[in-house]
Amino acid sequence: MGDWEQELKAAEDGAQRTQAIEEKAEEHFKAVRAQADARGDSQAALESEEFRVWMASRHATDAAWGGWAMVMDARPAA
Repeated sequence: MGDWEQELKAAEDGAQRTQAIEEKAEEHFKAVRAQADARGDSQAALESEEFRVWMASRHATDAAWGGWAMVMDARPAA
């Protein structure tokens, strides 16, 4: 496997790990939102730590896939 292929695999693996973290954070937020909605206080969910963690993890996922795209764009000519 060449250097570029190794870099691509590392970028993809990292992006997939980051995306899995985001998915778990979203699940946690959804549970908090359901509890807040049940109390009639949906705004509380948007002010929660779970919401902040989910948004941060979404940003990290976007950045990781952006890094993957940059590696793809740097593919050596065949």
